[in-house]
Amino acid sequence: MLEKLKIIGLKESTESSIAVPISEYIAMFNPEKFSVTKQIEYPRDSRHGATGSEQRFNRIPPRSFSFELMIDGTGASGQVRVVDAEINQFMLTVGYLGDTHRPTYLIINWGTFAIRCVLKSLTTNYTLFNPAGIPLRATLNASFEEYVPPTLEELQNFRSSPDVTHVREVKTDPLDLMSYAIYKDSKYYMELARVNNLNQFRKLTPGDKIVFPPFETTAEQNN
Repeated sequence: MLEKLKIIGLKESTESSIAVPISEYIAMFNPEKFSVTKQIEYPRDSRHGATGSEQRFNRIPPRSFSFELMIDGTGASGQVRVVDAEINQFMLTVGYLGDTHRPTYLIINWGTFAIRCVLKSLTTNYTLFNPAGIPLRATLNASFEEYVPPTLEELQNFRSSPDVTHVREVKTDPLDLMSYAIYKDSKYYMELARVNNLNQFRKLTPGDKIVFPPFETTAEQNN
């Protein structure tokens, strides 16, 4: 059975919202092509008269991607669709929500491709009309940008630097060893207890979450 591209609209970006989509759109025809763009940003050298740059890494922006979906209301394909109704369903799934005051969060699934994203732009081209001027065929040129929840972003990037905030789940290690794992120094366990409002920091409960804020480490103090 042919698997169709599916767009799921979510009110929130949290994991729990995946089970309760507010709307979904299933493409009438799968796109003929699908482009994904990944960029790496390097700041420009702003020195007066500079002719080169060290190309120091700045950041990796979210991936963007685009595709074109066709809607056919002529019935020639054996499917009967109303073009305007299809476009309305698409906009209901990807568009603006009045109660959240923002567009929906999206999950797009097609074959092995599954991504969280938001709509960036949409161009609707009407290409065929009946004698009354009602559209019989249209194409949706849609562009999206990837959305990664902060907790998932940290896992994907394998961040371990002490100059960013971390959240770790308590397993079996005591607080001083957890401090050493993040800061390469165990002495911050008392400060971690204060930040996390821990009264019994020697008896941590497995499953609890510990916040590790950025501290000025010993190495930084010596520089």
